Amino acid sequence: MNRMFFLAGLVLFSFLLPAFAEEKNASPDPQSSQEQQYGSVEERRIMESLQAGGAPFAREREELESKKNELKRLEGEVDKKIEQLNQLRVRVEKLLEQKSVEEQKRIGELAKVYEKMTAEKAAMVLGSVDQELAIAILGKMKTKSAAKILGNMERDKAAKLTTGFSTLDIR
Repeated sequence: MNRMFFLAGLVLFSFLLPAFAEEKNASPDPQSSQEQQYGSVEERRIMESLQAGGAPFAREREELESKKNELKRLEGEVDKKIEQLNQLRVRVEKLLEQKSVEEQKRIGELAKVYEKMTAEKAAMVLGSVDQELAIAILGKMKTKSAAKILGNMERDKAAKLTTGFSTLDIR
């Protein structure tokens, strides 16, 4: 309770301070009026802080506000970057899907070409291409044509392709 009266007195005193300052200028002894204004060192410190306009607190408040604004700006930039990355991810996924569809189309066309070749020639060519490609081509061919081609291949190569074909993930 005493503290409330003290603070109320300080606030009242801060309003009356300009009037006291005029009297101070008129008083012949500035030292004695200074001692009369402040009852304690703490009171003097508080009053000087009030006279300074609370500059340290205002400065801290301004710095905090500035940092808050900077964080909001950075947050906005991060959100924009995330949105851009999401758009790029969707675009890359679409391109990969298009590529996969195009590859499957080309493999289907190659399968038709190999079906029209003689089994001996097709076996010779398929025996020299990448194993995954050969398996994909055989997977798109009619069973009868694929069987003739595998029958004309070297035993080891035909066995590898057959094993790979049995685990083929047909798209």
